[in-house]
Amino acid sequence: MKLFQRLLVAPAALGLMAPVAVNADTAFSSTTSLSGGAVFTIGSVADGGTTDTEEELYMQYGYGLDVTSSFTGEDMLYMGMETGNASGPLASMDSSVGGTGAITLHSLFYAFPVGDLEVTAGPLLDQDDVVAATTSAYSDAFRLGSMPYSLAGNETGPGVGVAYSGDNGFVGSVSFVSVGGSDSTVGIGADDGDDVSTFTLGYDGDGFGGGLVLATNDGEAGEGYDTFGGGIYYSPESVPATISVAYDTTDPETGADATDLFVGVDYEVGPGTLSAAYNSTDIDGSDSEDSTGFEVSYSYGLNDYVSVTAGFFTVEDTSTGDDDTGIVAETYFSF
Repeated sequence: MKLFQRLLVAPAALGLMAPVAVNADTAFSSTTSLSGGAVFTIGSVADGGTTDTEEELYMQYGYGLDVTSSFTGEDMLYMGMETGNASGPLASMDSSVGGTGAITLHSLFYAFPVGDLEVTAGPLLDQDDVVAATTSAYSDAFRLGSMPYSLAGNETGPGVGVAYSGDNGFVGSVSFVSVGGSDSTVGIGADDGDDVSTFTLGYDGDGFGGGLVLATNDGEAGEGYDTFGGGIYYSPESVPATISVAYDTTDPETGADATDLFVGVDYEVGPGTLSAAYNSTDIDGSDSEDSTGFEVSYSYGLNDYVSVTAGFFTVEDTSTGDDDTGIVAETYFSF
């Protein structure tokens, strides 16, 4: 789902919400903008040839709205809403949005600069909303993605984060999210509520870079874990491609340790981008849960507001040899 959210919030996050000049002195006027998007996903997944029902054709949708406001030209109040009906064989797509059709608020935070730092705080902050380091430049436009443990982004609550981006290319960030803090019966930092802290450090150079991510959940509600991961990316000058490699680990308080290796390549072909990725997941002491995945997709823009991504993926259970193979096409609309 993070891909869908990134597509919607990117213009404001990149500082494209320009100040409005109201007189010759270019005084700033408070500005609010609405943007959004929808994704239609259609495809079929064959489960090792053993489940006929999963070989049917399925279609699902995701829809999101973003409201961004700026009061100084340098700050941003962000509110994100979304809905969808993702379930079943296509729920593993990166664009999937679960729900019942009712639009719900999923993010609400305020970001503002303090010197060379950017501070973000709010009652609905995702664990991966404040991440300065870039561990992968892969498009993440289909199914596979890097850093499934350290940057899972599936924990939300009251939080605060600080990010730094230096002129020399070095970046860093730290964030704290109280997962149970939005519950009035738990509270922020309570003994019976989980709190997750995330630290990142990285470097973004000319055509290359990488980063490290450390996340820890105190496990007060029994969901504790420690994760550590890192990745690098490289864009050769000789070819229009970007190569990303990432490695992620998790050590949960309950359950087995796990590792994930990810390799992704984006290559410009014709009017669009050809993408291919591979990942391998290893669960300690449980060969039955180990898996490898592979995907190939092609994305291109029909115009400035509509794009199409089509491709296939396969995920193999390394213990049994069975694999899930899917053929999927997605259409993105943005406004």
